[in-house]
Amino acid sequence: MSVWSSHYMIDPQEMEIRFSNEDSIANIESIFEEPSEDSLLLIERVRSIMESLPSREADFIDLYYFRKFKQTDIAMIFGVSQPTVCYRLQRATTRIQFILSLPLVNEQEMEVDLAKVFLDDLDIEIMLLMYETTCQSAVASKLEVSQGLVRHRYLRSIDKLKELEGFEVYYQVFRAISENLNILREVQRNAKEEPLGFALL
Repeated sequence: MSVWSSHYMIDPQEMEIRFSNEDSIANIESIFEEPSEDSLLLIERVRSIMESLPSREADFIDLYYFRKFKQTDIAMIFGVSQPTVCYRLQRATTRIQFILSLPLVNEQEMEVDLAKVFLDDLDIEIMLLMYETTCQSAVASKLEVSQGLVRHRYLRSIDKLKELEGFEVYYQVFRAISENLNILREVQRNAKEEPLGFALL
């Protein structure tokens, strides 16, 4: 058994259908072929993005795409309806597609660069966490502040970056996130919905 087949159950072609865009998952090989290094890197990137998804959506993606569970089986495990599973999978897929479309930046370099622009550490933390999570509510929760404060300071910081030479890539990334918060926000779970926390292989 190859390393590929022992660690991944996902069909790369299915990943291409669900997560493809011009710059990412094009030309992934069939499940019957040993995937290229690029395909493996892409799947690892999707897995890393899953770490920033709401826990329930990450569990659904893991079970459906990587472990090949049916939506009806996932619904039974979590005690929800199949349409709920379908909806959450669609949201998570859209979120992953969007994050894959963003320009890649080095987060450590970005932190150093942002510190040259913003004097308040809170502004830097908000920007870094918005890049990491793409979710206002997650940032607000981590920083123990209101979503309104996060949004206000985030948009204000984007406006400041727009005026600076040499910060075009950061501006593009942060502006894209701000314009797509509707697809990036976490779906509210009711109190009894606790994540199962499936380990990712």
